[in-house]
Amino acid sequence: MKLKLKQFSEGLKKLRRPEEKQSTEFQRRHILGKHSGFYTREAYKTLRTNISFSLPMDGCRKVCVTSAIASEGKSITALNLAISFSEAGQHVLLIDGDLRRPNLARLLEEKATPGMSNVLANMATIEKAVRKAIRPNLDVIFSGDIPPNPSELLGSPKMQTVLEQLSEQYDYIFIDTPPVNVVTDASVVSRMLDGVLFVVRQRQSEKGSVLYAVSQLEFAEAKLLGFIFNGTHMDSSIRYGYGKYKKYKKYKHYGYRYGYGGYGYASDGQPKAEEISERET
Repeated sequence: MKLKLKQFSEGLKKLRRPEEKQSTEFQRRHILGKHSGFYTREAYKTLRTNISFSLPMDGCRKVCVTSAIASEGKSITALNLAISFSEAGQHVLLIDGDLRRPNLARLLEEKATPGMSNVLANMATIEKAVRKAIRPNLDVIFSGDIPPNPSELLGSPKMQTVLEQLSEQYDYIFIDTPPVNVVTDASVVSRMLDGVLFVVRQRQSEKGSVLYAVSQLEFAEAKLLGFIFNGTHMDSSIRYGYGKYKKYKKYKHYGYRYGYGGYGYASDGQPKAEEISERET
């Protein structure tokens, strides 16, 4: 009986492996680059513009990207945002602040250590943890070894000191943090930052879960910059952002199921096409 259970368990592992590999490869294909579709690139440009106007103009601007629950696309969003800002000539640092279930090293096919946890535990210097020029103008600090006390490390005076030191070297710092409703890490870190971006996913995020997460951030006195609506159809993106770009509709098959919308606190929650056009010209 034990042998059969062992064989069954091994069989399940073999079945899961291709799916896990496919999931990772799927996400890597959606890392922002020259291959990315027109709508995807324009969505990130618009988001980049809105973030720039929402933050102080002087000094380094520090922002974390989070969500209510797992698997809503916050890690790929944080990575693509960092790439978008670096492409605009900004000197950017991306930090994997998810010390429990890190994703960035896997997505970028890099070694996760030494990383942020090692720096915060005084086991490595900042200089050794920073991976230079992963992309032009983009440096990364990965998560490091998984510690037993992530929240305590992220909320420590050492974290504040590290951010202050890094702020002297970069224009923007983006931090990928764990979901708000799962652990307190994002709420703890948000107090040290200039703002929080909240990722919600179509057909997955629940209203109650999002409202609860937002209340947790508000309790922590975090500055919520807005929401990134992830996982939408391209036709939906056309409806609320690209009225003047209809002639490019033929390019929609190049995109993937990522959409932008509802950023900030406009009266209807959606930017108008003419407003986007003015910002981008």
